[in-house]
Amino acid sequence: MTEAKIRLYVDQALAAGQPVALDEAQANYLFNVMRLARGAGVRLFNGRDGEWLASVEQAGKRAGILRCETPKAPL
Repeated sequence: MTEAKIRLYVDQALAAGQPVALDEAQANYLFNVMRLARGAGVRLFNGRDGEWLASVEQAGKRAGILRCETPKAPL
């Protein structure tokens, strides 16, 4: 996984190994605007489970899947 510089809000539970399905707008932002590819790192947060490091598992123009890896330590 590459260094995670992009943060993305998701409205799903976050836990180790948890897959996170992206909606069309999120996939467009990550894969078309930010040009991320499979294996790239992303920081996810949802307001409940803290911030998690995740990696791109599947990347498409209108959909994608990220995989939660580890929680990011609070400051």
